[in-house]
Amino acid sequence: SQIERIKWIIAAATNLGKKVALDGYSMKLNVEIAKNLGYIKFPKGTLIDVRNASKYKDNEIIVICTGAQGESNAVLSRIVNGHHRSIKLQKSDTVVFSSSVIPGNERTIQRLKDNMYRQCDNVLHRDILEVHVSGHATRTDIKDMVKQVQPDYFVPVYANHLFLKEAAWLVRDDGFDEKNITVPDNGTIMELGKDGMRVLEAKIPTNYVYVDGLGVSDAQHVVLRDRQVLAEDGMVVVIATIDSKTGKLVQNPDIISRGFVFLKENKDLIEDLRGKVKRMVLKSDPKTWADTNEIKNIIRDKVGQFLFTKTQKRPMILPVVIEV
Repeated sequence: SQIERIKWIIAAATNLGKKVALDGYSMKLNVEIAKNLGYIKFPKGTLIDVRNASKYKDNEIIVICTGAQGESNAVLSRIVNGHHRSIKLQKSDTVVFSSSVIPGNERTIQRLKDNMYRQCDNVLHRDILEVHVSGHATRTDIKDMVKQVQPDYFVPVYANHLFLKEAAWLVRDDGFDEKNITVPDNGTIMELGKDGMRVLEAKIPTNYVYVDGLGVSDAQHVVLRDRQVLAEDGMVVVIATIDSKTGKLVQNPDIISRGFVFLKENKDLIEDLRGKVKRMVLKSDPKTWADTNEIKNIIRDKVGQFLFTKTQKRPMILPVVIEV
C-alpha cells in the first residue's frame, strides 16, 4: 500500500528491463489511482497481467502482491501454499517480505515465513535487512496536509491516545489555533453547526460488542471467561443422587471429566474424588443437604480445592444434584 515504494520497484524493474505483475485487489486499485493522478509513471508494456506471467522467464518478471500479514486468502499466502493459478514459487526465487508484523499476527506470519523458507533460499525480511518502509504519515506529511487543506478544525482520530495528542501538539506548534483542536476519546460526541464545533459532555457507550454465531451481545465476557477456563484446564462434572426427604446419598457419586485428565490413566484420582464427595454428604447436616443449591456450592468449592491440591489445575466444576 506504500505508493512511493511501489513506484521505486516499478522504476527499478524498468531500468532492468523486467516486467511487473500486480496481484491483489487493493494493490491493483492503488496503482491505478496513483497512475491516473500522475504519481507513478512507467513505459507502456511494463505492467503485465499476472495471468500471463508464465509466458516470461522467471528472471524477467517481478510480482508485487498483497498479503504481507499472512491473511489466508490473500495472494501471498496462496502463492506460498501452492494455490495460486499463475505463480509458482521456485527455489531460485527471491521473496522480499517488506512489511512489519501487526501485533496479533505473529503466529500466522511465522508460519508463512517457514513455508517460504521451505520452498526458496532467498527470503528477505526486516529481521535480516532494512526492507520495511512505514506507511504512516511523518510529522512533515501531517503539517503539509494541514497547510494544503487549511481546515477550520483539527480532530486526530484512529490511533493510540498518545499519538493523537502528539499530532495535536504538532499542528498547534505549527500555528494552528489551539481552540479549534479537539483530541477525542472513544465515545466523544462532537456537534457541528452554524456556530462551529463543540464537544458535548455526554458520551456514547463504547464497550466491546461480541458476535458469536447468530448472537450479538455486549455481555459475552462471562461466556469468554468460561471458554478460557475450559480451554486451559477442562471440566469436571460431579453427579450426586440424594434422597429428596432425608438428603442422604442414594448411590456413589458419578465423575465425568472432559479436557482435565484421562480417566483410564487417573483411576486413583477419580476414586479419591468420588470418596471425598461421598464423605462430604455423610458428614454434612441432612437438613442442609436438602437444599440443592447449598449442595452444589459445597461440591464446587471442596472439589475445586481438592483437585488443585492434587494436580495444580483449576478445571471448571459442574455439580449436578439429582433428587429422588
